[in-house]
Amino acid sequence: MPDNQTNEQTPAQADAQHPLEASFGGGMSERRKERGASWRVFIYIAGSHLLLAFMALLFYLGSHAGK
Repeated sequence: MPDNQTNEQTPAQADAQHPLEASFGGGMSERRKERGASWRVFIYIAGSHLLLAFMALLFYLGSHAGK
């Protein structure tokens, strides 16, 4: 048996044998990818607005604090 042969799989072979791949028709559809990206953008925008609102509240409370 030659020494250069191994039992390792390439990433493409490992992905092809994944059990969930068959249910998605061989991979994620573009629509699912776009939906996932849209959700991430929504979460990032909502999260940044919540952070900015909290910071604005801190500045408001700081400016009205009794010295």
